[in-house]
Amino acid sequence: MNKKNFLAGIICGIAFGFFSSKAMTENRSKFTSEEILYLIKNTAGANGKVTGSWIMTKPETLNQNSFTYQAYRGGITKIEDNDEKHFEFLADANTGEILEWSIV
Repeated sequence: MNKKNFLAGIICGIAFGFFSSKAMTENRSKFTSEEILYLIKNTAGANGKVTGSWIMTKPETLNQNSFTYQAYRGGITKIEDNDEKHFEFLADANTGEILEWSIV
């Protein structure tokens, strides 16, 4: 094997590794749906008892304020002031930030 073929093989291997790792990390969320739900339940439970919760297991694409997010949709039920209230949310899959929060 000559030096030219050897270097070409190394360059192709590095390029393949770079692009395949980039493609894999772009499609992967930083947080799982379970982690997002855990964070939201703990935060919401600070001022009321959470009695129920749900979350979609795959993130959806959300376009908001000229930005595109991968977001998990979910909801919780909690007791606040002796009244049961239902909330739905959209949370950023990469940062865990709540993008939308509404009473149902």
